[in-house]
Amino acid sequence: MLGLLSFHQNEELIQDNVKRELRILASHASREVDAWINQNIHEANSLTSAKIIIDALSNAARPQNAQSKSSPEILTHYLISVQKKLDTILELTVLDTNKNIFASSSSRYVLNEPLQNNWLGGKITHTPVVSPPQLHAYYETVTVSIILPIVSYDDYILGQLAITYDLNNVKSVLKSSTKSPHGEILLVDSDGLLLLTSRAEITHPSILSPFAFDYLKNNPGESTTFQNSSQENIIALAYTAKKLPLTVIATKNHRDVYAAWLEQRNLYFILVGISIFIVAVIATYLGHSIVTPLQRLINATGQIVKGNLDIPITNVTQKDEVGKLAHMFNLMTEKLRQSQSKILTANKAMQQKNQLLEKLSITDGLTGLYNRNKLNLIINEQLLRYQRNKRPFSVLMIDVDYFKELNDRLGHIAGDEILAAVAKNLSQSIRSIDFAARYGGDEFIIILTETNIQEAAITAERIRIKTSEIDCKTTNNKIQVTLSIGIIQSEPEDTSPTTIISRADHALYKAKNAGRNQAYAVQPVSILT
Repeated sequence: MLGLLSFHQNEELIQDNVKRELRILASHASREVDAWINQNIHEANSLTSAKIIIDALSNAARPQNAQSKSSPEILTHYLISVQKKLDTILELTVLDTNKNIFASSSSRYVLNEPLQNNWLGGKITHTPVVSPPQLHAYYETVTVSIILPIVSYDDYILGQLAITYDLNNVKSVLKSSTKSPHGEILLVDSDGLLLLTSRAEITHPSILSPFAFDYLKNNPGESTTFQNSSQENIIALAYTAKKLPLTVIATKNHRDVYAAWLEQRNLYFILVGISIFIVAVIATYLGHSIVTPLQRLINATGQIVKGNLDIPITNVTQKDEVGKLAHMFNLMTEKLRQSQSKILTANKAMQQKNQLLEKLSITDGLTGLYNRNKLNLIINEQLLRYQRNKRPFSVLMIDVDYFKELNDRLGHIAGDEILAAVAKNLSQSIRSIDFAARYGGDEFIIILTETNIQEAAITAERIRIKTSEIDCKTTNNKIQVTLSIGIIQSEPEDTSPTTIISRADHALYKAKNAGRNQAYAVQPVSILT
């Protein structure tokens, strides 16, 4: 941790030093660019006061002077001779007050035509005008032009002198070979176009990263890192020149700045890696001898908590405390398995008893059919389903004809056997989705799910015929048993089991009153209407 902190502090110190050196570079280069422009303006002022230029423009302003016709030619020779003497100048051009070309050292211009440059401005003033640096197509280099007024002897503006310089001439002064820190200076125009570097040659057009340029331009004196065209990481800081509309950027190669720091960091990581490897070997040995058996015990304990007792600890051969602990753990799990087996056996018996109690709570002890309490719940569920899907269900209320006489004549045991046989026939005559219940005494109720009155009548008739003869083991005879059945279909007005059973009971009464041994169906109101 202390090593990482030291490297971090060292990195911050390097960053501060790099920022300070870049500020020195950028500030020096910005001052030198401004000084170079001021020097050229001062030298150009001496040319504007040349007698030959003033006389040529003065003569041109007086057409009646016959000698004025040769003035442009004489002035052109003069401008050519001056350019040859001053190798920093690419061309000199004299303009009249209408900004038309009067004379020029360059043969690319046509005399008496206007000079096409947007930066010339409007009205001519006594203040020098400096053009933005630009990549000149004719000279195939980056140029800067200075425009100065030409004033007559009586302080009257006669025209302008346009002097075009090669910006590469400023390269030699961008850095001091003895005092400046290591680094490179870039001159960039307002659009991010790279114009000039202090060291390397560039291929035009070359554009700086827009993100990096916007940051440097809007945050003078603040450094940032970006990738150049060679995909190298560059640290940069910028200032804006005062005399020229360009940005002066000082740069350093990230690899060169952090080379020594990266070497120390890599060495540190190697040493840390070796240390980690040694610690890992020791930890592996301790883990194999101590931690692994303990982890097995922990995992086994977790399985016991989850209820899994079939997990003996194996492969522990030590005779030390860990081995003894594993042996005692195995004894403990064996005791727990024995206790768990007893508990599971008792729990299974209890579940069987609970299931029996649950079954007894909803079924009739004699017939095995649902009892009256369960019947009410079934009818309530059917009513709710009917309200949702509007599909009717039917109810059959069944009564054993003359059961009291049979019971009195044959005895109660035979009577119970008859009721059980009737219940069995009912269960076998309905679907798995239907319900059969003993309502009380010799009365039964069947719920036919999603069944209309016509389908219910067919089922009722099948039940009546199937129950016509019952084998009675008590008397060893077949006994003629008849049923009276009342049939109803659910109606929208049905709201409770009481309503349903009351209507079914009324239908049963109709069947009995009609002579018994028959089924009577009450037609739904929807069919009658």
